Amino acid sequence: MRITDHFAASRGLYSGPVAGMPDIMLIDVPAGFAGVSLPLGRYYPIILESAEELSELETFLEAQRDELALPDLFDRRPSKVVSECVVIARYRPALPDWPWVLLCQWPEAYTMLAPPEADLFARGLYTVEVLPCRNDLIGMENRLRAMLMGRQLRHISDGAPEIGQA
Repeated sequence: MRITDHFAASRGLYSGPVAGMPDIMLIDVPAGFAGVSLPLGRYYPIILESAEELSELETFLEAQRDELALPDLFDRRPSKVVSECVVIARYRPALPDWPWVLLCQWPEAYTMLAPPEADLFARGLYTVEVLPCRNDLIGMENRLRAMLMGRQLRHISDGAPEIGQA
């Protein structure tokens, strides 16, 4: 069996919104594998920092195997990125009717505050939120910015106008 035939049959690549930001492969997990531990109950995000990692992931997903394996090969792989400030980045849906993604890069000063066993940061650096619509994404961003008020922060927008915002 191949993972692309079952677990990852439906997936979309969310390109980094600016150079230097990772891409995100978002898998729409079939109902038999979905559950409350996944974002929106059904999505499995994979953070990819290079074209080589995308190729490695595609090879992993296409490989014939005797039993299903989770595509978690990058979850705990250390990031090559060093972030000096909190970066909040919007990712537009890769496909029609797919969710929005909010990716945050956290400096080591923040990631060190969490105990390692909490397993809060993908690749030791990132958090990912998958949201059903742009308005929910903007609301999440606003809550994050309010919590981080006075801290060094970089916001990467999706480029669309902020309708109704002054």
